[in-house]
Amino acid sequence: MADFKRLAGKHLLTAALCAFVGAASAGPVFLTGHDPDFHAQPGAGGGANLLRAALNFVTGGTYNDANPATPKFLWVESSIVPPGGHLRGEDSLGDIGLSAAHYDAVNAAGLPAVNFANYSAIAIASSFGGTLTRAELDALIARSADIAAFINAGGGLFASAECSAAGGACGANLLAGSTPPDLFGYLPVDVTSIGAAPPFTVTPFGSATFGLTNADMNDPTHNSFGLTGGLNIVDTDSAGNATTLAGIVRIEDGGFTPVPEPGSLGLAALALLGLTLACRRFRSDKPKQR
Repeated sequence: MADFKRLAGKHLLTAALCAFVGAASAGPVFLTGHDPDFHAQPGAGGGANLLRAALNFVTGGTYNDANPATPKFLWVESSIVPPGGHLRGEDSLGDIGLSAAHYDAVNAAGLPAVNFANYSAIAIASSFGGTLTRAELDALIARSADIAAFINAGGGLFASAECSAAGGACGANLLAGSTPPDLFGYLPVDVTSIGAAPPFTVTPFGSATFGLTNADMNDPTHNSFGLTGGLNIVDTDSAGNATTLAGIVRIEDGGFTPVPEPGSLGLAALALLGLTLACRRFRSDKPKQR
């Protein structure tokens, strides 16, 4: 009887926590003007460190967990042959030890049908370095409301450089026809992308939260951010502009609303993901109505 009461109490507590998560979750967001998917190849150096830190944060520490019960993350990128000066960003995932057991890849054609709820996070390749094209951006922009709902339900989002808004490469390479508002346009918040000015300096927040160093950030970089939108600054360029932003946030009233204090971001991300997974198991284990 005691065991029954203990199990029943645990069941009720899980149900209550899941109800709380459904009503008040937030998700980890990591935006960078760097292109670690390019510079992580062949799996070493600062680009690899930055890529691991970003994926670890937005997935709540599960990006390299091959347990079949752990949700994968979703990698967004074109499947075209990379033009000169670009590499397939997805190849960087293999270079840091990941495989199809850890992520699914999708391009513009597949994005409309993707159920984001099946994934721990959405990770978006760079357009300068990787092969994110205007087609993927347009498909992501078309689903911006779904992306906001995904983040508000506890899902993560990582996005690499979309090149300098002022640079000719945006029109000449993969984002032909795009204008500055299109950059990071799938986010239902204002993110102003501006030309970067090296060298780059990690902030105390970036060092304490992610263990990043200046050497991890000083590969060629393609945009800084004129606005932070409520996110924390991970590193800055020589002009003092934010080059990488991160935070655990809700998307509401057209902007990011930070949830925990910056010092607890890493623990909060892990706790949110763990509770979200527990809720998924709880819902799947509930007795079926007859």
